[in-house]
Amino acid sequence: MPNQNPPMRSLGVCYYPEHWNDNRWPVDLRQMQSLGIRYVRVGEFAWSRFEPAPGKLNFDWLQHFLDLAGSEQIKVIVGTPTATPPKWLVDSMPDMLALDENGLPLQFGSRRHYCFSHEGYRNECRRIVIQLAEAVGNHPSLFGWQIDNEFGCHGTALSYSTAARGRFQQWLQKRYQ
Repeated sequence: MPNQNPPMRSLGVCYYPEHWNDNRWPVDLRQMQSLGIRYVRVGEFAWSRFEPAPGKLNFDWLQHFLDLAGSEQIKVIVGTPTATPPKWLVDSMPDMLALDENGLPLQFGSRRHYCFSHEGYRNECRRIVIQLAEAVGNHPSLFGWQIDNEFGCHGTALSYSTAARGRFQQWLQKRYQ
């Protein structure tokens, strides 16, 4: 006999509140709720909105969005913003840009333009993620975290930088001691 009670399914979407005026958010969230959307993912590309200048942090807008989502019974998955470090950060550490097979740096303006192995990038990621977690980690609308965004997409997994070579050599030494 077929199952009369199929498993519950939930629907979620990606949403980028940082690109919209905040008076639009309640309208969009109500529409999401009316369509049966129960989860929304935000934040993975918002580092420059969280920190528009070095040390100038602003998570208030995200907390406001989480409040609004909660009022519509929508749970939020927050993405760590590490896939898109802001321009000011890249400018302060230009050697964090990944190098292609010809030794040419990737350019700022998309995502995944940095070298995963660059110590300064890694430290800054750790810093912003800790601050983000401290700011919204206990919010009742927070459902979970997405760590970064699409590792290795668009041919960006490899870097031929000094940092990448050094990290690879360290890995080899540990692996083949």
